[in-house]
Amino acid sequence: MSDLDFIKDKQLRSTLENSIEYIYALFEESKNGEQKELYKEETYRVIILYVISAIEAVLMYFYKERQEKIEYIDYRFVQYLSENYTHIKKKDFPVVIAVQEKIVKKERDISLRDLVVLFRDKKRIKEKTAKDILELNDLRNTFHFSKPRTKNCDLKSVEAALNLLVYTLEGAPKALVINTK
Repeated sequence: MSDLDFIKDKQLRSTLENSIEYIYALFEESKNGEQKELYKEETYRVIILYVISAIEAVLMYFYKERQEKIEYIDYRFVQYLSENYTHIKKKDFPVVIAVQEKIVKKERDISLRDLVVLFRDKKRIKEKTAKDILELNDLRNTFHFSKPRTKNCDLKSVEAALNLLVYTLEGAPKALVINTK
């Protein structure tokens, strides 16, 4: 019995199992004392990327299984009013009338932050877990080659990330339960 048995999508479960196995192999390899520090740090970055991707995949799986919806407000049919109308605090900006419409976000437009906020607000994940996931995601977002690497990616960060992944996977089956009350 795997810790991922709650995932009924066989392809996703297999991908996650293989990725977690790879994460573990990388982590073990990073302990090799003969490796240069640069190699270790880059390995830690890859581990962080994989961990946050695994967490995101699990949260997206929840989203689909629970048939959740993330909506945003769109303003359509915007009509500008005459310059005679002004806002007391924003006198230099035009005043408009528009139709406000709630739109369901397309799956491809849903970010990890969207998922975390949704499940935090619905009390499916704890406030601290949400904060930890978002902090790890912020660390991951510093890995772009064109961005300065202002945050360290060290053994402590990797161990915290791995603990967060284990915690997420252990709590996942409970989070999938849909309350019908």
